[in-house]
Amino acid sequence: MNKILNIIVFLLSLFLYQQSAIANVANENITSENITGKKINWNDLNSQQQQVLKRFEKQWNEIPEQRQKRLSKGAERWSNMPPEQRQKAKKRFQHWQQLSPEKRKKLRKRFREFQQMSPEQRIALRQKHRWFKNLPAEKRQALRQRWQNLPPEKRRAMRQRLQNMTPAQRQKLKQQIRHQLNK
Repeated sequence: MNKILNIIVFLLSLFLYQQSAIANVANENITSENITGKKINWNDLNSQQQQVLKRFEKQWNEIPEQRQKRLSKGAERWSNMPPEQRQKAKKRFQHWQQLSPEKRKKLRKRFREFQQMSPEQRIALRQKHRWFKNLPAEKRQALRQRWQNLPPEKRRAMRQRLQNMTPAQRQKLKQQIRHQLNK
């Protein structure tokens, strides 16, 4: 159960990080024709990219090449986003900006851990996230509360126990959790 909560928290963190990174990239862009290994001239950006990146115009020539590329690529992606997707990205970015530096660091670490997972582990994690997301709000809150109420040493022990379980044992535990949640 704790493993599932950890995974869910991790996925939610990852999602927020990823979405804020998308919004951040919107302020840092690259076009496919500008991946040449040299700095991008401001005038080589299309009008949409220039509009998105207008706050960088005066210092554009001082920005390192790699950042120019990220900025131009992000501005291109931003320009191609539907308005509702842009709005969501803005909200996620604002949320990211409001996080403490420690929380951002923790989320970046979790994102790197996610990237190092095997494809099968990522799929399983996404499935668990969908399962959790589909629970009624009160059941999600109850799970979170149970996890938060556990002492840190019990959480560590639970994580370790879950990591050492066989797939069959994990499946049995999942069934037990689902049974408890459906009561």
